[in-house]
Amino acid sequence: MSNSSDGRLESRLLHPRRSLGDRYRTQAERFLSSDNEGDAIWGEQMASKAVLHDFTNPKNWKTLVRSRIAMKDDGGVSAALKDLFSVLGRDPNLTDMLKDVDMLLHGTSILSEALRIDPLDPDEWWALENPIEDLLNKIKSLDFTDPRSNLLFSRRLERVLENGFEDEYLEHATILLAQRPMNHEAWTKLGRIHERRGSTDEAWHCYDQAQVCYPPCEERDRFIERMGTKMDGGGELPWKKPPVESRAEFLEGMRLLAGVDSNPIFDQHEEVGPINPIKTLMDSGRLNEAFFLARRRAAEGDVEAEHLMNEISEAMQ
Repeated sequence: MSNSSDGRLESRLLHPRRSLGDRYRTQAERFLSSDNEGDAIWGEQMASKAVLHDFTNPKNWKTLVRSRIAMKDDGGVSAALKDLFSVLGRDPNLTDMLKDVDMLLHGTSILSEALRIDPLDPDEWWALENPIEDLLNKIKSLDFTDPRSNLLFSRRLERVLENGFEDEYLEHATILLAQRPMNHEAWTKLGRIHERRGSTDEAWHCYDQAQVCYPPCEERDRFIERMGTKMDGGGELPWKKPPVESRAEFLEGMRLLAGVDSNPIFDQHEEVGPINPIKTLMDSGRLNEAFFLARRRAAEGDVEAEHLMNEISEAMQ
């Protein structure tokens, strides 16, 4: 599949369309209610589309599993559970431990239990007993290459912030953004928190990242204007944007966060000769790491890195 096709698919995944999901699920349930084998095939196709358009609705997953049971597709039920585990941030290979389980008989109950202890709805999740500690541990240890999982955990982290855990939000939202760096809205939210707390350099880094990801947002420019207005006539030294060294340190930190569980391709402290580590990361499919490395080197004046950064941005969009 081409990069453009991958981007269009990710865009659909990251912006669940509940109305379309509900529509396809309703059609699936109508086909499944007939108890006709031919209709079950159509029901499965509609249920699959329901999950594609809205993976955040547990009803869509339940209808998908029901449709595959109706088709007597044991492997299909296992595949649906594996996909759900990936969304929930669990190891999808856990389903391998269930290879001797009759999925046609127990698939529905396994799905229901998984959704009970780990709800897709962030408000239901927050209502669980002591959900924060488990969430924060998972964010620090999981690989969020599945964009759906990244979005799910971002929504859960929003509940953490809404309930007053600002320090925890600041630390862990950065980890999620390292693996989904084009989320300009989340960068803007981080910037506003840092700005309110008086951490101006950190705020600038976040606003800068937001505007690089989505130039029309102009958050960095507005921040610079606010800082200029604040300093005028205040008797304080004028605020200056962070130096190159500070930007390089920030972007290198993000690159390292983006490389969770990845094998190092090169050592930052060694000469790499003719090898371009940015292209090496790109060729390995590690676009998030490549993006932050390219941004760092562009900030240091590397013109080729700036061109590569733009190329990576387009691929990630």
